[in-house]
Amino acid sequence: MRNAWHEPTGRMDAGVFSGIVEGLKTFQPVPSVFFGGIGEPLSHPAALEMILQVKAVGAKVQMITNGLALDEQTAEQLVDMELDELWVSLDGATQECYEGVRENARLARIIENLRLLKSVKYRHDAKTPALGIAFVAMRRNHSELSEVIKLGLRLGATQFSISNVQPHTEELRDEVLHEKTLGQSIGTFSRMDIARMDSSEDGDHTIAEVLADCGLRYSNGRASTRLEDTCPFVESGSMSIRWDGRVSPCLPLLHSHHAYLGDRRREIREFSFGSVGERSLSAIWNDSEYVAFRQRLQDFDFPPCLRCNSCDWIDSNQEDCFGSPPPTCGGCPWAQGFVLCP
Repeated sequence: MRNAWHEPTGRMDAGVFSGIVEGLKTFQPVPSVFFGGIGEPLSHPAALEMILQVKAVGAKVQMITNGLALDEQTAEQLVDMELDELWVSLDGATQECYEGVRENARLARIIENLRLLKSVKYRHDAKTPALGIAFVAMRRNHSELSEVIKLGLRLGATQFSISNVQPHTEELRDEVLHEKTLGQSIGTFSRMDIARMDSSEDGDHTIAEVLADCGLRYSNGRASTRLEDTCPFVESGSMSIRWDGRVSPCLPLLHSHHAYLGDRRREIREFSFGSVGERSLSAIWNDSEYVAFRQRLQDFDFPPCLRCNSCDWIDSNQEDCFGSPPPTCGGCPWAQGFVLCP
């Protein structure tokens, strides 16, 4: 998204963060805090101090990182401050694949850093931070998913998040793995039972083959999936806060940007309910317009834009054929289970 948004970048200053911390204290129980979104948290010079401040108010804290700055000293500090969960983006198991996905790829360094983290946890007899691996699946890297899972398990990962790519550039349009399922409805199923099955003969990995290859039990196995027409951000009771303090209901609405749905370029305009520099978190959360918006998302009375994709309404999130006020969410891939956040 950073290559497709239309605004300056910035870093959250101490004043904005102080407003967030003070706002957390007004909620009971204290909300969990996730350091991440669009950017690298550990590039902020005060990142570790920020984590300490949030932990001090009793919040569960998670963070996602590309792993490059996760050296031994940082690992020691994260273990010592009892960071609850650490997610690491790992989009390939070989250097060739990884550098085909990310610029300035240094896979060997990331793997070594995760080994150091595992060693530090062992020395301190620490259970946290729990390690998660986030994998963004594309045509160029999906064949390495099995190896990524096995690598993650060796490095101590206990959870995995596997998402489709959100195509923000024309090049990425050809990388999506959900072209056929865009037009399909999953109906009311929220669970998938996986029976024992043969490996495929054409070399492609089946679900069961991936599980078996990773040493996981799959007899009468079960995988869950979210229902369509469901906003994961509203359902989890979350809000997203930009570096300048603007509060949005979800990550996709933090920044104005463009993305592709098939051959159509969509312009997504940012949307917020105020700033922590102007009002407290609780005042923003309980604002009548924000409450009404969350109810609208729970009802999800939007047209099926992703499945339809046949008119100009889909080209922005400002209006739709149902006459919905902005932002319209019928074209949101998060709400249909195509894109996931850890």
